[in-house]
Amino acid sequence: MRNPIRLVVIVLLSLMSLNANAQQIFVAGVKKTTACEFALRPLLADLQSLNYPRDWWIVIACNRPVWQQLQRKADAGLTKTAFTNVKGRITVVNGEIYRESLPLRGTMHRNPKLVLKHELGHILCECEPEQEADRWIEMRD
Repeated sequence: MRNPIRLVVIVLLSLMSLNANAQQIFVAGVKKTTACEFALRPLLADLQSLNYPRDWWIVIACNRPVWQQLQRKADAGLTKTAFTNVKGRITVVNGEIYRESLPLRGTMHRNPKLVLKHELGHILCECEPEQEADRWIEMRD
């Protein structure tokens, strides 16, 4: 069986900052990145101001089957938006959140950028509890 996840690397360079922030963005579930631009473009814009670690990997699941497969592999079935594996230095984002109307349903984070901020909270606190990740972001803002 062919692996339905095709990863294409895009290096994100933040030209707005003197610090050379660079995350590796992986697009999963499409043959060409253009098929995922509905999520990729706003994701890149959202990341501009969030200061994710330089060596962090971000995977954007561009369709529901790939999102569900990644959820199962990570045992992250409770989330509808994104999840982070701090030890693995990776965040997986459900690309469909960029197609949904706002505010996002099924989460207390009302838009995709707030979802990414919440995931950054997990990275900063190096923790799993949802409320603790939110507290880290509140302290940072």
